[in-house]
Amino acid sequence: MKRLRSGPKEPPVLEKKTRSLQEIDEPVHFIVSDSSPADPVIARNQPRLLGLAGADLQLLRKKQHRLRASASLTVENSLEFGWQAIRALASTLIFAQHEAGSAICIDPRGWILTCAHCFGETSYEWKAGRRKWLLYYNGLAVQVECRAWDERRDLALAKIIRIETSEKHSSPVRPVFTFVPVAQTLKTSAHILCIGQPGADDLESAVPRQTAYNLIEISQGRLCGMVSGADPEDNSDIGTLKHNAWTYWGHSGAPLLRRSDGALLGLHSSWDDTTAMRHGVPLVAIQSFLKTHLPSELVDLTAESCRDENREIITIDCSD
Repeated sequence: MKRLRSGPKEPPVLEKKTRSLQEIDEPVHFIVSDSSPADPVIARNQPRLLGLAGADLQLLRKKQHRLRASASLTVENSLEFGWQAIRALASTLIFAQHEAGSAICIDPRGWILTCAHCFGETSYEWKAGRRKWLLYYNGLAVQVECRAWDERRDLALAKIIRIETSEKHSSPVRPVFTFVPVAQTLKTSAHILCIGQPGADDLESAVPRQTAYNLIEISQGRLCGMVSGADPEDNSDIGTLKHNAWTYWGHSGAPLLRRSDGALLGLHSSWDDTTAMRHGVPLVAIQSFLKTHLPSELVDLTAESCRDENREIITIDCSD
């Protein structure tokens, strides 16, 4: 079994939409607040980013420049998939690191869901690098911190802790993030959209070369049932949910969204090289993971409990 591989890209043939682009959701909105939140930190654009330097910072800036230059075209292309795709696009993030990876915002407070292996294949790896920088389709950069990591389910929950922005605010503001709802039920043959980041390296070439894919690609397909006899909570080897939406190396963590309303049905996680079937983490695993780890109460973002030294870090390690 191999992860993060895929077959040839199939361009969608879809109905055009005509609504105004002014109605599109932005990834984050700032609302006036009594005081500025401690988490996330709202930072003005600076030459450097906390925790990044050298080649890693250069790669982020390169991706950021490409995303900003192509943002309008990305939005126009997503319109072909319906208006529910616009909100999904504004809720999707890509990892700035070379290894790629994708994620989705599932809560207006800035909670991000992705695959556990996007933060690390082992408990040691994710603990050593639990803070990472991600990018939205318009180039907005955010730093996230992984708060829960579940190797067996192949799920990770991260919180946006820093936003890089050029906006000036004359009074304290609080960010509210665009998000997709998690579905209540799943039909295992549902039509879906997948939004994610294809990797830059062409893994199907005999010689080293780069792909020509956009940093964010939207594909369509449908769910193809579950792996027979598998425990849907155990996605450590390969995802137990099957689907046929186009993906490539780097799509891990990409949301699988119900085409009719944009609700989250799963996360793409892997590819079976013996059947060429794409696989993902199913809804039931996501629901049980979030029930355990996603805070349900309203969070006081100015409270002392939100500061770095008091944050709770949860690990579910299956190495034993």
